[in-house]
Amino acid sequence: MELGVTAIGLASVALCAMPFVLTSRSRKIKEKKMMSSLSDIASRYNCQLTQHEIFGHYAIGVDTEKKYVFFVSKNGEELKQQYADLSTIKSSEIANIGKSYARKEKITERLLLKLFPKNTNNEDVVFEFYNAAVNFQLSGEFQSIEKWNKLIKNMLKSS
Repeated sequence: MELGVTAIGLASVALCAMPFVLTSRSRKIKEKKMMSSLSDIASRYNCQLTQHEIFGHYAIGVDTEKKYVFFVSKNGEELKQQYADLSTIKSSEIANIGKSYARKEKITERLLLKLFPKNTNNEDVVFEFYNAAVNFQLSGEFQSIEKWNKLIKNMLKSS
C-alpha cells in the first residue's frame, strides 16, 4: 500500500514540476538564439561584445573599444538586427510614447532608444525596447533602457 502512495506522490510532483522545467528550457533556448544572433552581427563588423544584456524579446550589446552598439529584437518569428557606429552618432535619448489620461496617469505604448547621427541627412537609429502590441506589460524595460542610454552617453563623451 505504501508503495502505491509513494508512486502516486512522485508522479504528482513530477507532473507539477514539468511546466517549470519546460518553461526554463524554452527560455534558455531562446536566450541562446538571441545571444548567437547578437554575436553574429557583432562579428560582421569585427567587434567583440564587451557588455550585453538579453531581455526576453530583445538583446543589446556594445563593443566599448570600437564604439559600436548592436541590437537584436524578436517580433513573432521575425528577428531584426540593428547596429550603430557611435563615431557617427551625436547623441541619444529615451522616447516614452504613450497616452496620458485625466488622472495624470501615463500608459506606455512604446519605449525607444533613439540615436541621433552627426550627419543630419542620415536617419536616426531607433532601438525598440518595448511595444505594447507585442508585450502585454512592462517588466524591467525602463531600467534596462536607462542603463543602456547612460552607457551609450558615456561612450559618446569619451570619443
